[in-house]
Amino acid sequence: MNFLLLICSFIVMVIFSIGVKLNTRPSAYGGFGFKTSVSLRSEETWHDGNVTFGRYLMIIAPLQIITLVVTERYLPEHPYRIFAVLAITTLVSISIAYILTQKKLRTIYFKDGKRRPNSF
Repeated sequence: MNFLLLICSFIVMVIFSIGVKLNTRPSAYGGFGFKTSVSLRSEETWHDGNVTFGRYLMIIAPLQIITLVVTERYLPEHPYRIFAVLAITTLVSISIAYILTQKKLRTIYFKDGKRRPNSF
């Protein structure tokens, strides 16, 4: 197996483990986590933002592994392109996870950080 593919897979697994860490409800309001203006409206929004963003990262990591394996399979003569593919897919994936998390938080919570009635 290609050494570069193993390194890229390790990087993706680090992203997955960050998602696992965020998915567990943090005990303290602060420290490591998903911090945006929307998620910092209240402690509840911060917890839900962390859990949602962590779940998206956990979903994205296996898709990145599949992308890396496909890239390795069809571009074997260009081994350093796998790093470029990893960088591009990581940026796109994290951007999509960020946008989806922000949208969910805006849908579930009012601007003052209180949960909307009948929101899931």
